Amino acid sequence: MSGEVFDYAKAVKYIEEIPKFTKKHSLAHTAAFLKALSVDEERFKIIHVAGTNGKGSVCAMLAELLAGAGKQVGLFTSPHLICIRERIQINRVSVSEEGFLEAFLKVKEVVNEMAEKEYTHPSYFEFLFLMAMTVFDREAPEYLILETGLGGRLDATNCITSPLVTILTQIGFDHMEYLGTSIEEIAGEKAGIIKQGIPVIYWAEEEAVRQTVGQRAQQMEAEQWPVTAADYKILAKTDKGIDFFVKNGYYSNDSFTVPFISEYQVKNAILTLTALPMLLEAQECQWKTVKESLLRVSWAGRMEAVASGIILDGAHNGPGIDEFIKTFHEYKCNGRKLLLFSVVKDKDYDYMVKKLSQTEVSRIYVTQLATDRGLQADRIEADFLKNDCRAEICVIENVAVAFKQAVQDKGEEDVLFCVGSLYLIGELKKYILKKE
Repeated sequence: MSGEVFDYAKAVKYIEEIPKFTKKHSLAHTAAFLKALSVDEERFKIIHVAGTNGKGSVCAMLAELLAGAGKQVGLFTSPHLICIRERIQINRVSVSEEGFLEAFLKVKEVVNEMAEKEYTHPSYFEFLFLMAMTVFDREAPEYLILETGLGGRLDATNCITSPLVTILTQIGFDHMEYLGTSIEEIAGEKAGIIKQGIPVIYWAEEEAVRQTVGQRAQQMEAEQWPVTAADYKILAKTDKGIDFFVKNGYYSNDSFTVPFISEYQVKNAILTLTALPMLLEAQECQWKTVKESLLRVSWAGRMEAVASGIILDGAHNGPGIDEFIKTFHEYKCNGRKLLLFSVVKDKDYDYMVKKLSQTEVSRIYVTQLATDRGLQADRIEADFLKNDCRAEICVIENVAVAFKQAVQDKGEEDVLFCVGSLYLIGELKKYILKKE
């Protein structure tokens, strides 16, 4: 390995610097590295998940439900909020520093060998995917759940050729510079994960998505399972979760509870429950076990209550903000509703600010992310003012200082929502963890 010695911290630093010297590659490029690593996908039962919003939640639900059935489950997701090791999990436990370093060293060695054959260095995401597959190859879980990073058709994870099932969560406008400017184009990119003869489950509420994904499924002779709001009925909502009734499929006429306060998590649960009988034997899909497992699901930064009256939500695009605002309006509190907000430059922040300006928020704390991608706080403030936002706006550039001030200002019956970017949620969770 060129004589270079790595410890865990140095390995993480190396990975973080990858974007400075390489770029995205073809699926054939990633497949060649997997072959060089001697990783055989055929030994795993793979679930491949794409979509605009809800991918991570569906992956977390699947992992919990499969583990509840006594299965060993590998999980690869992105992005991470606090620690890079969050991206690679076995039975919802992040890979250890030792395990992470071991995978890094193996991948780095292969990268060096492949360079001699004129293969360029994998991108940041590709490198982490190769590391994840190396960890899974070593730990040998029965199931693998792979979340796409961006899009689907050209995503590094799509070099996998024989998943057990593919799942498409809600599709909307995001990453338009890469995926297209219409829902049809974006859905077409996401539907690129559909494989010949492999069942696909997808959120089909929108006509354009239903037609685009449906056509792709027909071309690939893939059995399709479209899921819509007609497949469930909300029974009750509390500040702890949502009870819902399943109206179609294997669990028809059964009721379940998701431990989240946003209705979009019911949509994600329906997708998950539709997939489960395709992954397990009938005797392993018992209602009682599945219901108990669903209650154990957690997914950080998705309407997550981190303290009394303090909620973190990673909504960071138009569809995500729409869902956030729906929950924001429904959330009952006797005091004021406060907002801590920041966003990255390459998101549709104009839409997000416009929609948030129309809510009954009392005060908005505008802050700036500690990344080059972060939009300047004064630009965000100007956007709120341009949209005739009636809330009091308080600009504090440092995220930790802004959060501290918002918490200090918050009355006992007030609720503080922190939203706009997963980078924001990550910074806040690091601050909270450090404080604790």
